[in-house]
Amino acid sequence: MPSRTVPYARYTQQRRQRMLADRSVHFPNDVLFLDHIRQGDLVQVGRFIRARKVTLDIIHPSGLAALHEAVLSGNLECVQLLVKYGADIHQRDESGWTALHIACSDGYPDIAR
Repeated sequence: MPSRTVPYARYTQQRRQRMLADRSVHFPNDVLFLDHIRQGDLVQVGRFIRARKVTLDIIHPSGLAALHEAVLSGNLECVQLLVKYGADIHQRDESGWTALHIACSDGYPDIAR
């Protein structure tokens, strides 16, 4: 398989890196944050929170806050981490449900406790 940099061979390495970086995809922090929550990547979730790259209580385009997403994934440790850093357990999503409603509805009694 040919190298990605072959068409850029006539450029300096610094210029090639810049050109390749311009072609890369960049996602907003909130999209990455929710993805880390869904995957249960606690290290990255913690890094985003500590670096203040995200707001925990914002309702995302999905209609849910970060805590709701963590409950939907069934990840107790992620839920505990979000609550530890100040996620509002009483916050309602666009449908009026709290994270507790979701935990009870989806069969996560350990999260509901």
